[in-house]
Amino acid sequence: MYKLRDGEKTKGKAPRVQLMGSGVILRQVIEAAQLLKNDWGVDSDLWSCPSFTELARDGYAVTRWNTLHPGSKRRTSHVEDCLKDTQGPVIVATDYMRLFAEQIRSLVPRRYVVLGTDGFGRSDTREKLRYFFEVNPQYVTVAALKALADDGTIPEAKVAEAIKKYGLDPDKPEPWTV
Repeated sequence: MYKLRDGEKTKGKAPRVQLMGSGVILRQVIEAAQLLKNDWGVDSDLWSCPSFTELARDGYAVTRWNTLHPGSKRRTSHVEDCLKDTQGPVIVATDYMRLFAEQIRSLVPRRYVVLGTDGFGRSDTREKLRYFFEVNPQYVTVAALKALADDGTIPEAKVAEAIKKYGLDPDKPEPWTV
């Protein structure tokens, strides 16, 4: 896990999120950061996570060490170290099943939202497939806005406004059911 880019330091207190991506979906996350900034005034720090499995293993090792060394200075995982000076909910999008990124949930000290490609999608273009699995820039943006609303940072009405603006169908079947 490494930071690709810090979000802008906006005058005043703009809402901020931590956007993480892995695989080819990282480009969708980068586009979502632009949508968040341009359409909603939300700053995003961008992270690349090429291996959630290695991050989880590091977390397991740290947890084990802390358990077996009571009274010693507590160690922290790489994920905790990376996020310690950041603000806002963490939104992850990956082209793997959600379970892949869920491996590090216990290491993230705040709201953690995972988007992934659960199910069997069939589409004639990658763009349609990303829409189907809800991992395109618009869905990542809506997930980030919803997390901010759930944290009380922005009004929930902004989420509904974004769904309408991006033409998302809130009543389409869940991707993992079709």
